[in-house]
Amino acid sequence: MKLNTDRLKNNILRLGSIGRTMDGGITRLGFTDEYYKAADLFKELLEDAGLEVHIDKVGNVIGRKKGKKSEKIIMTGSHLDTVVNGGIFDGNMGAAAGLEFAYYIKENNIELNHTIEIVGFNAEEGGEMGGTFGSRAMMGLIDLDKKGLVEKLGKYNLSIDDIKDSTIDTDRIKCFIEFHIEQGNILYENNIPIGIVSGIVGITRYKITALGESNHAGTTMMKGRKDAFQALAKLAVQSDDYISNVDDILVGTFGVVNIYPNMANVIPGKAEAILELRHMDQNVIDDTIERIKAIADSIDSAKFTFEKIISKKSCQCDKDIISIIDKVCKDNNIKYKTIHSGAGHDANAIAKKAPVGMIFVPSEKGKSHCPSEWTDWDDIEKGCEILFKTLLKIDEQI
Repeated sequence: MKLNTDRLKNNILRLGSIGRTMDGGITRLGFTDEYYKAADLFKELLEDAGLEVHIDKVGNVIGRKKGKKSEKIIMTGSHLDTVVNGGIFDGNMGAAAGLEFAYYIKENNIELNHTIEIVGFNAEEGGEMGGTFGSRAMMGLIDLDKKGLVEKLGKYNLSIDDIKDSTIDTDRIKCFIEFHIEQGNILYENNIPIGIVSGIVGITRYKITALGESNHAGTTMMKGRKDAFQALAKLAVQSDDYISNVDDILVGTFGVVNIYPNMANVIPGKAEAILELRHMDQNVIDDTIERIKAIADSIDSAKFTFEKIISKKSCQCDKDIISIIDKVCKDNNIKYKTIHSGAGHDANAIAKKAPVGMIFVPSEKGKSHCPSEWTDWDDIEKGCEILFKTLLKIDEQI
Protein backbone atom coordinates (compact mmCIF):
# COMPACT_ATOMS: atom_id res chain seq x y z
CA MET A 1 0.00 0.00 0.00
CA LYS A 2 1.55 3.29 -1.14
CA LEU A 3 0.52 6.37 0.81
CA ASN A 4 1.25 9.93 -0.21
CA THR A 5 3.24 10.57 2.95
CA ASP A 6 4.39 14.04 1.87
CA ARG A 7 0.80 15.19 1.44
CA LEU A 8 -0.27 13.55 4.72
CA LYS A 9 2.56 15.30 6.58
CA ASN A 10 1.82 18.61 4.90
CA ASN A 11 -1.88 18.46 5.82
CA ILE A 12 -1.13 17.53 9.43
CA LEU A 13 1.15 20.56 9.63
CA ARG A 14 -1.26 22.89 7.81
CA LEU A 15 -4.27 21.98 9.89
CA GLY A 16 -2.37 21.50 13.12
CA SER A 17 -0.54 24.83 13.00
CA ILE A 18 -3.71 26.92 13.03
CA GLY A 19 -3.82 28.69 16.37
CA ARG A 20 -0.08 28.67 17.00
CA THR A 21 0.89 30.86 19.95
CA MET A 22 4.01 32.94 20.56
CA ASP A 23 5.59 30.21 22.71
CA GLY A 24 5.11 27.52 20.05
CA GLY A 25 2.00 25.80 21.38
CA ILE A 26 -1.36 25.48 19.65
CA THR A 27 -4.55 27.03 21.02
CA ARG A 28 -7.52 26.12 18.83
CA LEU A 29 -10.44 25.93 21.20
CA GLY A 30 -13.86 24.74 20.10
CA PHE A 31 -16.19 27.42 18.69
CA THR A 32 -13.39 29.98 18.29
CA ASP A 33 -12.26 31.72 15.11
CA GLU A 34 -9.19 29.47 15.08
CA TYR A 35 -11.37 26.36 15.21
CA TYR A 36 -13.59 27.50 12.34
CA LYS A 37 -10.54 28.45 10.29
CA ALA A 38 -9.34 24.85 10.66
CA ALA A 39 -12.85 23.52 9.95
CA ASP A 40 -13.08 25.55 6.74
CA LEU A 41 -9.68 24.31 5.58
CA PHE A 42 -10.60 20.72 6.42
CA LYS A 43 -13.83 21.11 4.45
CA GLU A 44 -11.89 22.48 1.46
CA LEU A 45 -9.42 19.58 1.56
CA LEU A 46 -12.16 16.94 1.87
CA GLU A 47 -13.88 18.42 -1.17
CA ASP A 48 -10.60 18.28 -3.07
CA ALA A 49 -10.43 14.59 -2.14
CA GLY A 50 -13.76 14.03 -3.86
CA LEU A 51 -16.20 14.03 -0.93
CA GLU A 52 -19.48 15.85 -0.43
CA VAL A 53 -18.89 17.99 2.63
CA HIS A 54 -20.88 20.06 5.09
CA ILE A 55 -20.32 21.64 8.49
CA ASP A 56 -23.22 20.90 10.81
CA LYS A 57 -24.85 23.38 13.18
CA VAL A 58 -22.48 22.59 16.08
CA GLY A 59 -19.33 22.82 13.98
CA ASN A 60 -18.57 19.21 13.07
CA VAL A 61 -17.10 18.78 9.58
CA ILE A 62 -18.49 15.75 7.72
CA GLY A 63 -17.22 14.54 4.35
CA ARG A 64 -19.14 11.72 2.65
CA LYS A 65 -18.69 9.38 -0.29
CA LYS A 66 -21.63 7.12 -1.06
CA GLY A 67 -21.05 3.36 -1.15
CA LYS A 68 -22.02 1.16 -4.08
CA LYS A 69 -23.83 -1.57 -2.11
CA SER A 70 -24.75 -0.40 1.37
CA GLU A 71 -26.13 2.73 2.99
CA LYS A 72 -24.39 1.75 6.22
CA ILE A 73 -21.68 4.24 7.18
CA ILE A 74 -18.07 3.45 7.98
CA MET A 75 -16.89 6.50 9.88
CA THR A 76 -13.38 7.63 10.70
CA GLY A 77 -11.75 10.85 11.87
CA SER A 78 -11.08 12.71 15.10
CA HIS A 79 -11.35 16.18 16.60
CA LEU A 80 -9.99 19.44 15.20
CA ASP A 81 -9.90 21.46 18.45
CA THR A 82 -7.06 21.59 20.99
CA VAL A 83 -6.49 22.42 24.63
CA VAL A 84 -4.90 25.74 25.55
CA ASN A 85 -1.24 25.68 24.46
CA GLY A 86 -1.52 22.12 23.18
CA GLY A 87 0.30 20.17 20.51
CA ILE A 88 -0.02 19.59 16.80
CA PHE A 89 -1.01 15.90 16.67
CA ASP A 90 -3.76 15.35 19.24
CA GLY A 91 -6.98 14.85 17.27
CA ASN A 92 -5.68 16.62 14.19
CA MET A 93 -3.58 13.61 13.12
CA GLY A 94 -6.62 11.31 13.04
CA ALA A 95 -8.66 13.82 11.04
CA ALA A 96 -5.82 14.27 8.54
CA ALA A 97 -5.43 10.49 8.24
CA GLY A 98 -9.11 10.19 7.36
CA LEU A 99 -8.60 12.88 4.75
CA GLU A 100 -5.66 10.96 3.28
CA PHE A 101 -7.84 7.82 3.11
CA ALA A 102 -10.31 9.81 0.99
CA TYR A 103 -7.46 10.80 -1.34
CA TYR A 104 -6.25 7.19 -1.42
CA ILE A 105 -9.56 5.71 -2.56
CA LYS A 106 -10.03 8.50 -5.10
CA GLU A 107 -6.60 8.15 -6.67
CA ASN A 108 -6.73 4.37 -6.73
CA ASN A 109 -10.28 4.27 -8.16
CA ILE A 110 -11.54 2.25 -5.20
CA GLU A 111 -15.32 2.02 -4.97
CA LEU A 112 -16.28 1.16 -1.43
CA ASN A 113 -19.25 -1.07 -0.66
CA HIS A 114 -20.24 1.17 2.25
CA THR A 115 -20.69 4.90 2.52
CA ILE A 116 -17.58 6.43 4.06
CA GLU A 117 -17.69 9.50 6.29
CA ILE A 118 -14.59 11.42 7.34
CA VAL A 119 -15.34 13.59 10.37
CA GLY A 120 -13.55 16.43 12.12
CA PHE A 121 -15.32 16.91 15.46
CA ASN A 122 -15.72 20.16 17.36
CA ALA A 123 -15.12 20.70 21.09
CA GLU A 124 -13.77 17.30 22.05
CA GLU A 125 -11.39 18.83 24.55
CA GLY A 126 -14.07 20.18 26.83
CA GLY A 127 -14.99 23.55 28.22
CA GLU A 128 -18.24 25.00 29.40
CA MET A 129 -20.22 22.61 27.18
CA GLY A 130 -18.35 19.56 28.46
CA GLY A 131 -15.96 17.27 26.61
CA THR A 132 -16.74 15.44 23.34
CA PHE A 133 -19.50 17.97 22.73
CA GLY A 134 -19.53 17.67 18.92
CA SER A 135 -19.64 13.87 18.88
CA ARG A 136 -22.21 13.73 21.70
CA ALA A 137 -24.43 16.14 19.78
CA MET A 138 -24.08 14.02 16.64
CA MET A 139 -25.01 10.87 18.59
CA GLY A 140 -28.01 12.52 20.26
CA LEU A 141 -26.44 12.28 23.71
CA ILE A 142 -26.91 15.87 24.87
CA ASP A 143 -29.52 16.21 27.64
CA LEU A 144 -31.66 18.91 26.04
CA ASP A 145 -33.57 19.46 29.31
CA LYS A 146 -30.48 20.06 31.42
CA LYS A 147 -30.71 23.18 33.52
CA GLY A 148 -28.72 26.08 32.12
CA LEU A 149 -28.14 24.47 28.72
CA VAL A 150 -30.00 27.14 26.75
CA GLU A 151 -27.96 29.89 28.40
CA LYS A 152 -24.67 28.11 27.75
CA LEU A 153 -25.58 27.47 24.12
CA GLY A 154 -26.46 31.11 23.71
CA LYS A 155 -22.88 32.11 24.49
CA TYR A 156 -21.85 30.31 21.29
CA ASN A 157 -24.82 31.50 19.22
CA LEU A 158 -26.31 28.00 19.37
CA SER A 159 -29.79 26.77 20.16
CA ILE A 160 -31.52 23.53 21.10
CA ASP A 161 -32.66 23.25 17.48
CA ASP A 162 -29.03 23.41 16.32
CA ILE A 163 -28.24 20.35 18.44
CA LYS A 164 -31.29 18.54 17.10
CA ASP A 165 -30.28 19.38 13.52
CA SER A 166 -26.79 17.98 14.16
CA THR A 167 -28.03 14.62 15.46
CA ILE A 168 -27.81 11.80 12.91
CA ASP A 169 -29.54 8.45 12.49
CA THR A 170 -27.07 6.35 14.45
CA ASP A 171 -28.63 3.08 13.27
CA ARG A 172 -26.93 3.71 9.94
CA ILE A 173 -23.43 3.64 11.45
CA LYS A 174 -21.65 0.37 10.77
CA CYS A 175 -18.65 1.42 12.87
CA PHE A 176 -16.32 4.25 13.82
CA ILE A 177 -12.53 3.85 13.76
CA GLU A 178 -10.45 6.57 15.42
CA PHE A 179 -6.73 6.96 14.76
CA HIS A 180 -4.99 8.84 17.56
CA ILE A 181 -1.72 9.41 19.36
CA GLU A 182 -1.44 7.38 22.57
CA GLN A 183 -0.84 10.40 24.85
CA GLY A 184 0.91 8.00 27.22
CA ASN A 185 4.29 6.27 27.29
CA ILE A 186 3.54 2.53 26.97
CA LEU A 187 4.16 2.29 23.22
CA TYR A 188 7.08 4.72 23.25
CA GLU A 189 8.96 3.08 26.12
CA ASN A 190 8.51 -0.39 24.63
CA ASN A 191 9.34 0.67 21.06
CA ILE A 192 6.00 -0.60 19.76
CA PRO A 193 4.58 1.26 16.73
CA ILE A 194 0.89 0.30 17.07
CA GLY A 195 -1.53 0.17 19.97
CA ILE A 196 -4.86 -1.62 19.58
CA VAL A 197 -7.22 -0.05 22.07
CA SER A 198 -9.30 -2.43 24.18
CA GLY A 199 -11.38 0.28 25.80
CA ILE A 200 -11.53 3.81 27.19
CA VAL A 201 -11.47 4.49 30.91
CA GLY A 202 -14.39 5.85 32.87
CA ILE A 203 -13.95 9.27 34.49
CA THR A 204 -15.45 10.28 37.83
CA ARG A 205 -14.93 13.66 39.47
CA TYR A 206 -15.77 14.83 42.95
CA LYS A 207 -15.72 18.32 44.40
CA ILE A 208 -14.14 17.93 47.83
CA THR A 209 -14.59 20.71 50.40
CA ALA A 210 -12.62 20.96 53.62
CA LEU A 211 -14.14 23.19 56.31
CA GLY A 212 -11.91 24.44 59.13
CA GLU A 213 -11.74 27.75 60.99
CA SER A 214 -10.32 31.03 59.75
CA ASN A 215 -8.22 32.96 62.22
CA HIS A 216 -5.29 35.37 62.45
CA ALA A 217 -2.18 33.85 60.90
CA GLY A 218 0.19 35.55 63.32
CA THR A 219 -1.54 35.21 66.68
CA THR A 220 -2.96 31.69 66.37
CA MET A 221 -0.41 29.12 67.49
CA MET A 222 0.15 26.01 65.39
CA LYS A 223 -1.26 23.62 67.97
CA GLY A 224 -5.02 23.50 67.73
CA ARG A 225 -5.32 25.25 64.36
CA LYS A 226 -8.06 24.08 62.04
CA ASP A 227 -6.41 24.93 58.75
CA ALA A 228 -8.65 23.74 55.92
CA PHE A 229 -5.89 23.82 53.33
CA GLN A 230 -3.49 21.76 55.44
CA ALA A 231 -6.26 19.23 55.99
CA LEU A 232 -6.97 19.08 52.26
CA ALA A 233 -3.24 18.69 51.57
CA LYS A 234 -3.04 15.76 53.99
CA LEU A 235 -6.01 14.15 52.26
CA ALA A 236 -4.39 14.61 48.85
CA VAL A 237 -1.07 13.06 49.94
CA GLN A 238 -2.66 10.08 51.71
CA SER A 239 -5.08 9.52 48.82
CA ASP A 240 -2.21 9.59 46.33
CA ASP A 241 -0.40 6.92 48.36
CA TYR A 242 -3.49 4.71 48.31
CA ILE A 243 -4.30 5.23 44.60
CA SER A 244 -0.70 4.48 43.62
CA ASN A 245 -0.95 0.99 45.09
CA VAL A 246 -4.32 -0.19 43.74
CA ASP A 247 -3.25 -1.41 40.29
CA ASP A 248 -1.57 -0.28 37.06
CA ILE A 249 -4.70 1.32 35.63
CA LEU A 250 -6.21 3.53 38.34
CA VAL A 251 -5.09 7.17 38.30
CA GLY A 252 -6.21 10.04 40.49
CA THR A 253 -5.59 13.77 40.33
CA PHE A 254 -6.36 16.61 42.73
CA GLY A 255 -6.80 19.77 40.67
CA VAL A 256 -8.59 23.14 40.56
CA VAL A 257 -7.69 23.97 44.17
CA ASN A 258 -9.31 27.02 45.78
CA ILE A 259 -8.51 28.43 49.22
CA TYR A 260 -10.69 30.83 51.21
CA PRO A 261 -10.26 33.63 52.06
CA ASN A 262 -6.97 33.24 50.13
CA MET A 263 -5.06 35.87 52.12
CA ALA A 264 -1.47 35.62 53.36
CA ASN A 265 -2.35 36.67 56.91
CA VAL A 266 -5.48 34.54 57.39
CA ILE A 267 -5.62 30.82 58.19
CA PRO A 268 -7.74 29.20 55.46
CA GLY A 269 -11.14 28.30 56.83
CA LYS A 270 -12.24 26.59 53.64
CA ALA A 271 -10.46 24.75 50.85
CA GLU A 272 -11.85 23.05 47.75
CA ALA A 273 -10.42 20.74 45.12
CA ILE A 274 -11.61 18.58 42.27
CA LEU A 275 -10.57 14.94 42.53
CA GLU A 276 -10.64 13.01 39.27
CA LEU A 277 -10.40 9.21 39.18
CA ARG A 278 -10.02 7.13 36.01
CA HIS A 279 -10.29 3.36 35.56
CA MET A 280 -11.87 0.78 33.27
CA ASP A 281 -13.91 -0.69 36.16
CA GLN A 282 -16.39 1.65 37.84
CA ASN A 283 -16.36 -0.59 40.93
CA VAL A 284 -12.69 0.21 41.43
CA ILE A 285 -13.46 3.94 41.24
CA ASP A 286 -16.35 3.61 43.69
CA ASP A 287 -14.28 1.55 46.14
CA THR A 288 -11.49 4.10 45.93
CA ILE A 289 -13.72 7.05 46.73
CA GLU A 290 -15.06 5.20 49.78
CA ARG A 291 -11.50 4.67 50.95
CA ILE A 292 -10.72 8.36 50.44
CA LYS A 293 -13.79 9.31 52.44
CA ALA A 294 -12.50 7.12 55.26
CA ILE A 295 -9.14 8.91 55.09
CA ALA A 296 -10.99 12.24 55.30
CA ASP A 297 -12.84 11.06 58.43
CA SER A 298 -9.49 10.37 60.09
CA ILE A 299 -8.29 13.98 59.64
CA ASP A 300 -9.65 15.86 62.66
CA SER A 301 -8.58 19.39 61.71
CA ALA A 302 -11.43 19.82 59.18
CA LYS A 303 -14.79 18.45 58.14
CA PHE A 304 -15.04 17.17 54.57
CA THR A 305 -17.89 17.03 52.10
CA PHE A 306 -17.89 15.11 48.80
CA GLU A 307 -20.05 16.08 45.80
CA LYS A 308 -20.01 13.97 42.66
CA ILE A 309 -19.94 16.31 39.66
CA ILE A 310 -19.05 14.04 36.72
CA SER A 311 -19.44 10.33 36.12
CA LYS A 312 -18.63 9.02 32.65
CA LYS A 313 -18.65 5.27 32.28
CA SER A 314 -15.84 3.39 30.59
CA CYS A 315 -16.48 1.88 27.19
CA GLN A 316 -15.19 -1.26 25.50
CA CYS A 317 -14.03 -1.23 21.91
CA ASP A 318 -15.81 -3.71 19.66
CA LYS A 319 -14.25 -7.19 19.85
CA ASP A 320 -14.75 -7.90 16.13
CA ILE A 321 -13.01 -4.65 15.19
CA ILE A 322 -10.17 -5.42 17.60
CA SER A 323 -9.78 -8.80 15.89
CA ILE A 324 -9.65 -7.18 12.45
CA ILE A 325 -6.97 -4.68 13.52
CA ASP A 326 -5.08 -7.53 15.18
CA LYS A 327 -5.12 -9.57 11.95
CA VAL A 328 -4.09 -6.59 9.82
CA CYS A 329 -1.09 -5.99 12.08
CA LYS A 330 -0.08 -9.66 11.95
CA ASP A 331 -0.54 -9.91 8.18
CA ASN A 332 1.74 -6.90 7.73
CA ASN A 333 4.33 -8.00 10.31
CA ILE A 334 3.85 -4.84 12.36
CA LYS A 335 4.49 -5.12 16.08
CA TYR A 336 1.58 -4.08 18.27
CA LYS A 337 0.25 -4.14 21.82
CA THR A 338 -3.32 -4.19 23.10
CA ILE A 339 -3.76 -1.37 25.63
CA HIS A 340 -6.51 0.69 27.23
CA SER A 341 -6.91 4.43 26.72
CA GLY A 342 -6.45 6.58 29.80
CA ALA A 343 -7.80 9.62 27.96
CA GLY A 344 -11.31 10.29 26.72
CA HIS A 345 -12.02 10.41 22.99
CA ASP A 346 -14.88 11.00 20.56
CA ALA A 347 -14.97 7.21 20.22
CA ASN A 348 -16.25 7.09 23.78
CA ALA A 349 -19.41 8.99 22.84
CA ILE A 350 -19.93 7.06 19.60
CA ALA A 351 -19.51 3.72 21.41
CA LYS A 352 -22.82 4.36 23.14
CA LYS A 353 -24.54 4.11 19.76
CA ALA A 354 -22.30 2.06 17.44
CA PRO A 355 -19.28 -0.29 17.35
CA VAL A 356 -15.94 1.52 17.69
CA GLY A 357 -12.28 0.74 17.38
CA MET A 358 -9.15 2.78 18.05
CA ILE A 359 -5.61 2.62 16.73
CA PHE A 360 -2.82 4.34 18.68
CA VAL A 361 0.66 5.38 17.62
CA PRO A 362 3.41 6.36 20.09
CA SER A 363 3.76 9.76 21.73
CA GLU A 364 7.39 10.67 22.29
CA LYS A 365 8.14 10.40 26.04
CA GLY A 366 4.39 10.04 26.57
CA LYS A 367 3.83 13.79 26.15
CA SER A 368 0.56 15.34 24.98
CA HIS A 369 -1.53 18.46 25.61
CA CYS A 370 1.69 20.49 25.47
CA PRO A 371 3.83 22.18 22.79
CA SER A 372 6.44 19.37 22.91
CA GLU A 373 3.87 16.75 21.87
CA TRP A 374 5.48 14.69 19.09
CA THR A 375 4.94 11.49 17.11
CA ASP A 376 7.49 10.31 14.56
CA TRP A 377 6.38 10.45 10.92
CA ASP A 378 7.39 6.80 10.38
CA ASP A 379 4.99 5.76 13.14
CA ILE A 380 2.23 7.88 11.65
CA GLU A 381 2.80 6.24 8.26
CA LYS A 382 2.63 2.75 9.82
CA GLY A 383 -0.51 3.71 11.71
CA CYS A 384 -2.16 5.04 8.56
CA GLU A 385 -1.35 1.82 6.74
CA ILE A 386 -3.05 -0.18 9.51
CA LEU A 387 -5.98 2.25 9.55
CA PHE A 388 -6.50 2.10 5.77
CA LYS A 389 -6.27 -1.69 5.59
CA THR A 390 -8.64 -2.00 8.55
CA LEU A 391 -11.19 0.26 6.87
CA LEU A 392 -10.91 -1.70 3.63
CA LYS A 393 -11.24 -5.01 5.47
CA ILE A 394 -14.37 -3.81 7.28
CA ASP A 395 -15.78 -2.57 3.97
CA GLU A 396 -15.60 -6.13 2.61
CA GLN A 397 -18.16 -7.23 5.21
CA ILE A 398 -21.59 -6.82 3.69
